[in-house]
Amino acid sequence: MRVLTTTADSSIDPGWRHHDIELAVRTVRTQDNHSPTPAASPALAELAQTWLTAKRAMESSEQANKGHSDRARNADLARWGQLLTSTSADHGPADAGARLDVESALAHLSLSDLSTDRLVDAVITAKRRWSEATVARMLSTLRGFTRWLTRQGVLTRDPCDSELLRISRRTQRRPRAVDADAVEVMITAARDEPTDRQRMFWPDRDVALLRFLAGSGARAEEVCGATIAEIDRRPERPIWRVGRSKGGKQRDVPLPGATVAALDTWLDARKTHGGGPKPTRSSLLFVRTDTTPLTPRTLDRLLRAIALRAGVGLPVGAAAHAFRHHYGVTLALRGVPQAAISQLMGHADRAPPPYTPPSPLRADRCPGRRRPAIDNSRT
Repeated sequence: MRVLTTTADSSIDPGWRHHDIELAVRTVRTQDNHSPTPAASPALAELAQTWLTAKRAMESSEQANKGHSDRARNADLARWGQLLTSTSADHGPADAGARLDVESALAHLSLSDLSTDRLVDAVITAKRRWSEATVARMLSTLRGFTRWLTRQGVLTRDPCDSELLRISRRTQRRPRAVDADAVEVMITAARDEPTDRQRMFWPDRDVALLRFLAGSGARAEEVCGATIAEIDRRPERPIWRVGRSKGGKQRDVPLPGATVAALDTWLDARKTHGGGPKPTRSSLLFVRTDTTPLTPRTLDRLLRAIALRAGVGLPVGAAAHAFRHHYGVTLALRGVPQAAISQLMGHADRAPPPYTPPSPLRADRCPGRRRPAIDNSRT
């Protein structure tokens, strides 16, 4: 007999340590065969909750407040529970309309269900239901869970440590970017004065917003959270000191002269706006017409409304991300190295989408094309 113990880590929140160490400490029998599970199997649902709690404890405060990663991990484990249940002759098919709840999805499963063969069958079923990207993310979550079970000694070997369950590197599709001509057409449309019924438009703000998106590669959350103080107007080159970035990753982004000029026009117009308090350095850089904060949803709706006025079709997905890809493609066309593009765009893993043009002659094939919305001019 051997006792599984979990080392108390001083970096872990003591609020969860006592309860979850009790769940993780199990007495199991050591076996000499190659079965991935011991004879005495702890409840899989309890172990999943222990792992999820530990993952939450390791998140930054910003990640914890958003909760996106935690919800994704919960949903992934719940999906695996449903898939494994549906492939089990003992448990019968899972309810297709069941909610994604880890407790209920894993309630009828045990560690013996985490065999390589069963997981391969589950992956085959998953690929019929979800996209390649979703299945790859689900596999990443599952591997993290089974790796943790193996480290804790609950499993004698990792069932995901098989070539059949390797997460193959996806063939990356070229990002769908809004092109330079479409950006300029949208900027022209944004300058038009709105009618009384078009209350969401604010010409000076909208022009500055489009310039900022195309010239900085900002994410929607970063645009909505940017403040006036983050615009550093240094003489040699104005930059945007990104204060609210994904994963808390700080970066400085040089701003084109056209973007800075549009921001100046917008901030001057905002000072004379009748509603709301006068902007200060700590104020948000972009706001709604009633001076309340922009949200990613309202930003997306605004960009698509401007595109509709301009007769421009934006790619499916977040509209702001099409401008972000425009920024990356523009840098690649100028010969900026991929590592530098990754740093400027704040990619956490330094593995950016394939912004490299398909051919070095691409720019030469379009001698009459309009200059991109991002430029090298200085103020």
